[in-house]
Amino acid sequence: MSLRTLKDGALDWSATVASIGGVLSALITFDAIQRVAIRRGAVMHQRSVSAMAKAINRAYRLTGGDTSAEGVHNALPGKAYIIVSNHQSMFDISLISEYLAHLQPRYVSKRENARYIPGVSYNLRRGGSALIDRKNPEQSREAITTVAKRMLTEGWSVVIFPEGTRSRDGRLKNFREGGLRTLLENAPGVEVLPVTTSGGWEVFKHDLKPVVRNVVMHLKVHAPVAPPPVGDDAAFKGFFQRVQDIIRGGLPDGGNGLLLQPA
Repeated sequence: MSLRTLKDGALDWSATVASIGGVLSALITFDAIQRVAIRRGAVMHQRSVSAMAKAINRAYRLTGGDTSAEGVHNALPGKAYIIVSNHQSMFDISLISEYLAHLQPRYVSKRENARYIPGVSYNLRRGGSALIDRKNPEQSREAITTVAKRMLTEGWSVVIFPEGTRSRDGRLKNFREGGLRTLLENAPGVEVLPVTTSGGWEVFKHDLKPVVRNVVMHLKVHAPVAPPPVGDDAAFKGFFQRVQDIIRGGLPDGGNGLLLQPA
């Protein structure tokens, strides 16, 4: 093994320990901060969540990488959207929560995430997100229906990841339409805001053994798309495919798994 290889390996592991340590520190710190902030109301709690996301993204930079965003002007302050995003890593949430903080985003999340994750779990349980049991379609519909109706009264935006699971290679997985359909049925007329995240899959290409250094994770906010009339199934199918194509088009190489950095 060459000296260069040993040096690169040491840098990789140093970056992994530093960044993951920084992320954990942010999660633990803001878990406590949220518990205080929520006593002063939902707005103050949401501000603490946005601050937590910003701290997580800063900790990520200890890998030598960075975060960036474009098209944020497409998301108008004070307006509620259904945010539809691809899913590449745990940093997708912190990117959206920081760069789209003015939309007060809540999430459609599997209920397992509401346990044992400092900061994140507390926010999901207490912040108004929809916690779904993926083995129980009826419960999932009820939870998504509730958050859709609340977004109309509270002015929140709601984020959904229709792939269901993270992409491990940068390619866009087929979208599942059930969650988005339920949101649109219960929040008629709310525009859909397509969002593309990239780079996250590459950071965790080796899981945490170690992380890949010097990757820029990017958030691209596309122009909003008007929803179809409720109950028009043919229009929904075309709309659903259009949203998926927009998100795919924002990926490097059209979502064909192009590496952003050398292996």
